[in-house]
Amino acid sequence: AFENTESRAAFAFLLLIFSSATAQAVSLTLPLHQFTALNKLEMRCMQGTQSLSVPLPERWNVRRVVLSLRYTSSSNLLGDISQMVVKVNGAPIQQMQLTPLAPGTNIKIAIPVQHMKSGYNTFSFDVVQHYLRGQCELFCAPDMWTNISLAESTLHVEYELKPLPLKLGEVVGLMFDPKQFSETTVNIITEQVTQDSVTLAAIVASGIARRFDYRKVKFEHSDKIMPGMDNVLIGSTEFAQRIAAPHGQPSVASETGVLSVFHLPNAVGGVDKMHALLAITGEKSATLKVVAETLASMTMPYPGTEEMRSHEFSMPDIAMYSGRQTITADKRYDFKTLNLPTTSFQGTNDNPISLTFRLPVDFLIKPNQYAKLLLNISYGTGLRADSSINVLVNDIHYRAIHLDNVSGGYIEGYKLDIPTYLFKPGSNKISFSPSLDTHGRQICDSTKETGKFATLFENSTLFFPPMPHYVELPKIELFALNGFPFSRWPDGFETMVYLPKPDNASITTALNTIGMITQKNGFPLFSMLVSFDNPSVWDGEMLVIGTTANIPKAIMAAAPMELSGIAKVPYPIARGWGNEDKPAITKQQSGLGAGTGVLMEFESMLQAGRSIVLLAADSEADLRHLGEALLDPTVQGALKGGIALIDLTKPEYPVSTMIEGKKYTTGSGGKIPALDFFLHKYPYAFYGLAAFIVVMLGVLGFFALRRLRVQRMLGTGQAE
Repeated sequence: AFENTESRAAFAFLLLIFSSATAQAVSLTLPLHQFTALNKLEMRCMQGTQSLSVPLPERWNVRRVVLSLRYTSSSNLLGDISQMVVKVNGAPIQQMQLTPLAPGTNIKIAIPVQHMKSGYNTFSFDVVQHYLRGQCELFCAPDMWTNISLAESTLHVEYELKPLPLKLGEVVGLMFDPKQFSETTVNIITEQVTQDSVTLAAIVASGIARRFDYRKVKFEHSDKIMPGMDNVLIGSTEFAQRIAAPHGQPSVASETGVLSVFHLPNAVGGVDKMHALLAITGEKSATLKVVAETLASMTMPYPGTEEMRSHEFSMPDIAMYSGRQTITADKRYDFKTLNLPTTSFQGTNDNPISLTFRLPVDFLIKPNQYAKLLLNISYGTGLRADSSINVLVNDIHYRAIHLDNVSGGYIEGYKLDIPTYLFKPGSNKISFSPSLDTHGRQICDSTKETGKFATLFENSTLFFPPMPHYVELPKIELFALNGFPFSRWPDGFETMVYLPKPDNASITTALNTIGMITQKNGFPLFSMLVSFDNPSVWDGEMLVIGTTANIPKAIMAAAPMELSGIAKVPYPIARGWGNEDKPAITKQQSGLGAGTGVLMEFESMLQAGRSIVLLAADSEADLRHLGEALLDPTVQGALKGGIALIDLTKPEYPVSTMIEGKKYTTGSGGKIPALDFFLHKYPYAFYGLAAFIVVMLGVLGFFALRRLRVQRMLGTGQAE
C-alpha cells in the first residue's frame, strides 16, 4: 500500500478522473498520408485503381469511422459517365460521379464498422474515366486522371478500449501492437536507479520497440505507476507488492524470476481493465535479466497464463550485419525469400512491384563490380515488339527487358548485371515496371486485355558480390538510418550507454534512443551495457547522454564542438565543389541555451576507429525533449555530418547540421585488402606511387631497349 497519505489521496483523485475519462469513446482524426509514404494517389487511364492500408488494433472497439476525401479530376472528363467507387476490404461502400469542373471536391463517407476488421484494412479507390461519348477513346490519354490529396483527406475514428485479458501471451500482443496508429507511451518502473536496473529497463524498452515495428512509441521512466497507459514494473517481490497493491504478494522462488500480468491498479483499491501492469519480479539481478530477455523475445500468444517463471534464456548465434532486411554479400537469394512472391501484370496494370533489401551501411561499394539478377519471366501472345518490363534501381531506369515474341514465351535465367554504383548503403529497391501493348493499332483495340500479361516468378534470384566493411566517419546520417555503429552487431554487442548523471531525463532519453535503434535494426539490444561511471578503458562504441554540465571534460574535449567554457566553435561559411562545409573556427564562451539539443558523432579517445555518439542539452527538460525529437522521421531524415543542432521550441523541430569533425575510418567483418585500404585512405599517395612506377618502368624499358640495340649492332659487326 502507499505509505504517504497525501500522495495516496492525490493519486486516487487522478485515477478517478482518468477512470471517468476512459468511460467515453476516444476520437482520433488523422490525415491519410500518415498511413503511407505517399502524399497523393493518382488514378490514370480509362480504368485506374489505387489503395492504401489502414491498421485497426484488436484492442479497439470501433464505434464510428468517417472517411473525408479531397480529390481533383481532370477538367476534360465527362462527369456524368465518369465515376469513382470507394471499397473497404473489397466491399463497395460508396460510388460517386466525378466533378471535373470543380477545383477540388470534398466528400465525407461513413464507413459501416462491420466492414472494418482487426488487422489491416484495404481502402481502394477505383475510377472509370471518359472524355468522349459513344466513340473510341485513347485508353491512357494524358488528360484522364483523378488525384486524391492524402494530406487534405482524413480518417476519423471513434473507439473504446476493450478490457484486456489476463493472459500473458495475448496481452503482450495487444499492448504492444504496431497497428495502434495513435502515439503510444509505455511507463517503465524500476525499484532503484542502478546500472543493473537501467540495463533491464533498456532491454525491456528495446523488446517493446521491436514489437511496435516502425510505429512511434515513447517511454517514460519512474518509480511509480502512471495512469492512462500500460506500465512495466521491474524489481523485487516486496517492491511489486507495494506498487501493485491490492493484488497481494506474487509468489516467487528465490532461484527464479517471474513475469506476471495484472489489470492496472489504482490507489483506491480498484483497477483499470483497459490497461495492464506487467510485473518482472525476482530477488537477484541475474534472474530479473532472464525474465526481461524473455519478455523482449515474446512474439507469439503464449503462454496463456497470468504468470510465467523464467529459468533460463539463450539466443542463437548472431552474425554481424544481420539486422532487418539486410542481405549477406556473396550469397544468392531467391525473390520469395526477399518477400517478393510470383506476381502477374495483367492487362493495363502498370503498377510496378519492388524488391527491397538493405546493405550494411559501412559497405565500401566498389564501382567496378556487379550485382547479378537471374529472372524467370513468362508473357502472353500478341504483344507488340516494343512491350517490355522496365528494371529500375533506386528509381533510376536501368534496363528494359523486351518481350518481343508474338507467340508469347517463357524466359528462364534472364541475366542482368547491375553496376554496384547504382546501390547505396542502407535501404535499396529494385523495381519491375511493365509496359504491355498488343498488335492492334486502332484506338479501341488498346482496351482489349486478352493475352496482355507478364509474370515474374519468385524463383528468380539476386546475388550481391562480397565487399569490405570500410566507412569514413563522422556520418550521423548512418546513425539515423539504422543505428550504426551500435547496430553492427544486431544485439548491441560492444555498445556502452554511458549516463554521466542517471537522472530520470537521461534514463528516459536513453530508453527512447535505444527504442529508435531497435526499430531501425529490428533486433532487441540484449548485449548492451549501461554505465554510470566514466570509463577509462573501453574498446567498443559509446552512446553518451546527459546535460552539458555533466558531460566529462575528456569526452567534451574530443567532440567537434565544445559546449561549455572557453571553447572552439565552428561556423560553416563556404561550400566547395566537394560539397563539404569549410568552417571558420572561433573561440568563445557561450552555450546551447534553452530550447536546443545537440547530437554529435566523433572518434572515441579510448580506442581508434570506435565512435562516440553524444546527445546533450542544457536542462533535463530539454534533454527529455531531445529524446522525443529523435523519434520524429523528419528529424531523422535531416541528420548528417558530425554535428546536428535541433530546435526544440518548434513542433517541426528544425535541424541545423555541420560536416565538421575530425575524419576517421572504421571497418569490421571482413579484411580489407591492403591495396584497397591504401587507395581509399591515401589516394594522392597512391597516385604518386602509380606515377613513380610508370616512370620507373619507362626508364627500365629505355635502358633495356638500348642494351638490346647495342647487342644487335655488335652481332651485325661480327657477322660481317
